[in-house]
Amino acid sequence: MKLLKKILIGIVVLIMIGVGLIGFGVFEAKKTYTEKIEPDMKRYVTMTQQEQDEYVLSKLGDLYTLSHKRDDSPVGKAALNALQNDPAVRQTGLVWGRSLCAFIITQSKDISATLSPEDKAKYKKEAEDFDSKSDRFQKEMERVLPKKK
Repeated sequence: MKLLKKILIGIVVLIMIGVGLIGFGVFEAKKTYTEKIEPDMKRYVTMTQQEQDEYVLSKLGDLYTLSHKRDDSPVGKAALNALQNDPAVRQTGLVWGRSLCAFIITQSKDISATLSPEDKAKYKKEAEDFDSKSDRFQKEMERVLPKKK
């Protein structure tokens, strides 16, 4: 019976640690969103389309790195090089990045509350088919990245 109690206490402790780590991860993600992403998206909605395109292209490497967890490996370096130099990758990346920004804007109650109905419709339309835009961008990246051995 003593062994069973010790095992149960151990399981409860592990569950509490797991819940704590998950809570910390959620807290950090929310902190990153409120400190970095939300202010950028508030500025994004005030930009012209050309300024938005320039913003997305300038942040494309960061967006890709965040969403695909790339590092300083040869594949990560090849990905960043392609994002900067390959016109087809840059074009599909621009479409994907604009769609990602539009998705964030449409999901943010604070930001979308400040938009006109026309702007809301514009961002909603741009956020549509985000998954297919992501797939096209990923396929374009796979074309230029070195194959895994």
